[in-house]
Amino acid sequence: MSLQNERSSLLQQILSKFGVLKKKNHFGGYCLCIDSALVGLVLDDQFYVRGCLFSRSYFESVGFERLVYSKRGIPLEMRYYRLPEDVWCDSSILSHIIELAYRSAIEENQQKESAAVRIKDLPNMNMAMERALGKIGIFHAEELALIGAKACFLKLKQHGKQRPSVKQLIGLAAAIEGCHSEVLPSQTRQELINWFNSVN
Repeated sequence: MSLQNERSSLLQQILSKFGVLKKKNHFGGYCLCIDSALVGLVLDDQFYVRGCLFSRSYFESVGFERLVYSKRGIPLEMRYYRLPEDVWCDSSILSHIIELAYRSAIEENQQKESAAVRIKDLPNMNMAMERALGKIGIFHAEELALIGAKACFLKLKQHGKQRPSVKQLIGLAAAIEGCHSEVLPSQTRQELINWFNSVN
């Protein structure tokens, strides 16, 4: 499962230029990661470079062979590409390919981090509340924060089949603040209870 010594040391030399190299068990082989960026996979004594975003398009355009992994007898095409033999003969090309994989992995990670946060992933929220809010046109945490707990509550009250409770109002307010409803300041909680009583 380990690459030939010469190739392994060449890979480590190139990868270490970008940061601390770590190995993680994966698919019966191991992945090579630099910080949080997964750049390749060693499987059955072969190195596969990982294709993300623009690097994936490039690897496919130059004809790199894609890894096909069999799971319960079903072949699955993975986002890993085997390096052709001639790439190993030119360290500058190999270095360019590794850098491309690394930069793409970093960019993909950044895109994932900045992706819209789902409502169900906020404190006090669940799939049922996410669906209920979706029915009134609120699909993301950002929209929930913009509209505010009281306006969301009124929309739920107007369009929902069931009357929302004070607990749900407090839960919405706390979710917007990014905390559990139990730790919402008592003054805020009391103000919400008073408001709830005034609209019911």
